[in-house]
Amino acid sequence: MQFWTDQKLILSFYHHCTRPVCERFELTQAEFDILMFLTNNPEYDTAADIVRIRLLTKSHVSMAIKNLKKRGFLAASFNEHNKKSMHLMILPAAQPAVEAGKAVQKLFQQQLFKDFTAEEKQQYKHIFEKICHNARTGMAKTSA
Repeated sequence: MQFWTDQKLILSFYHHCTRPVCERFELTQAEFDILMFLTNNPEYDTAADIVRIRLLTKSHVSMAIKNLKKRGFLAASFNEHNKKSMHLMILPAAQPAVEAGKAVQKLFQQQLFKDFTAEEKQQYKHIFEKICHNARTGMAKTSA
């Protein structure tokens, strides 16, 4: 199915764009993705959120968080009402990598939507949201 090939092309292009930032700051792709997820989604600040929303494996998320904490890029704290959920916070040491990541994500997005009209961007967003909704619904049905 062409959809899978196209999906892999976009993901490969994203990794191609982010590779220089990963190399410059000595980050794995998972570590980069987690830093950028936390940057772009501050309301989702737990490892469980990352696993659930990004559909990454617990072991990869755990290892990446451990490495980011060791490097002083992340800190973890616990809510006084819930000692199970570790809340993650980006530390100042990570800011140069985060800023470079934001810049490369912006360039990636600009390249993907180059020559799109505002209306086409809106149509794409609407259609893609429907596709994702259908995928979530399908997963829920097969998991039940």
